[in-house]
Amino acid sequence: MAGSEHSSANVKKSLVRAAGVEVTDIHRTIRGRILVEQYYPGQKLSENALAREFGCSRTPVREALKRLERERLIEVRPQSGAYVRAVTTEDYADLLEVRAYIEGLAFRLAVERWQSADIEALEADLQAMDKAVKATPIDMQRYAELHYGFHFRLIRISGNNLLAGMFEALNLRSSHMFLRSMNAESAARTQEEHHRIVRQLRERDSKGEKFVVDHLWRNRSLVVVHAGREGGSMASPSRRRSSPGSDGSFSRSRSPR
Repeated sequence: MAGSEHSSANVKKSLVRAAGVEVTDIHRTIRGRILVEQYYPGQKLSENALAREFGCSRTPVREALKRLERERLIEVRPQSGAYVRAVTTEDYADLLEVRAYIEGLAFRLAVERWQSADIEALEADLQAMDKAVKATPIDMQRYAELHYGFHFRLIRISGNNLLAGMFEALNLRSSHMFLRSMNAESAARTQEEHHRIVRQLRERDSKGEKFVVDHLWRNRSLVVVHAGREGGSMASPSRRRSSPGSDGSFSRSRSPR
């Protein structure tokens, strides 16, 4: 009887591993590869090849791919398979619009909650970013990584785990759109604004909340301008949006009917 119970327990553990831990590991690995662009946009992800790599059946791989599809990192095409989703300029602008208000709220909370060590860490981030911007030629890939870390630190200082989860869900580590819309001049200007953000946070200046929103909205505007120069769809009237108003609100202009 004891042997039977022991065998049953092992079976349950195996099922839990196949349905939970293994799926999580597979999902995390594939997600990481997509975000650093080891898997490039449009690349097909083979369930069979992934199952062989991870030494499992196709079932946990399929479940991991479903999670990635919900996160909008891949798309599953009927009768074809799973492909890494290409992020369009419109997608990225939508993302930045949401991000602006997530980080504005994070700043408001951080004003109330920051500790000395938080400000010191942000200042260290600023120094590293300053160094990257002043390099000749500028190391834009390095700057993109540091830029992400700086903003994510601000989110974490807010102490709100839901905000942190929402920020991570935006998949900002995928930096190719950031790189396309940034140059040495705009990076230097962005750095000046980063210094102001930290200064306002240190002074517990609540007006910094709107400045953070405006700061990120300007980045979103750079994406729109860049797309317009390349003849992208962001230049169409239906996608033009105004800047946030003094109360943080904004309106969309509509295409003529």
